[in-house]
Amino acid sequence: MAATKTDSRSQTARARARQAMADELERARKRESKLVAVFSAIDARADAEAALGDALIELKDLGVAQSDLAEMTGLSAREVAAAIRSAKDRTATGDSTPETTDEHPSDTTADHNGAEPH
Repeated sequence: MAATKTDSRSQTARARARQAMADELERARKRESKLVAVFSAIDARADAEAALGDALIELKDLGVAQSDLAEMTGLSAREVAAAIRSAKDRTATGDSTPETTDEHPSDTTADHNGAEPH
C-alpha cells in the first residue's frame, strides 16, 4: 500500500509540474502577442510622425507661419518644430521611411529566455 501512496504523490507532482509548464507557455505566448502589438504601434506612430512632419512642411511652404501652425493644430511650438526638423532630417538623409520600421533586427538582440532571434 505504501507504493501506491508514493505513486499517487508522484503523479500529483508531475501533474502540477505539467500545469505549471502549460501556464508558463501560455504567458510566453501572450507576451509575444503583446510585443508584436507594441512593435506594430511603434511603426504606426513613426509613420504618423513622418506624415505629420511632411504635412506641416507643406503648410509652411504654403505660407503658414510656424507659430500659426502650432495654434491651428493645438500642438506646442516645440512639437511643430521637432516634427518639421525630423521630416527635413529624414529627407536630407534620403530616408523614405522612419528608422523604426527596420524589418531585419540586428543579430545582437535575443529574447529574455536566451533564445536566438528569428
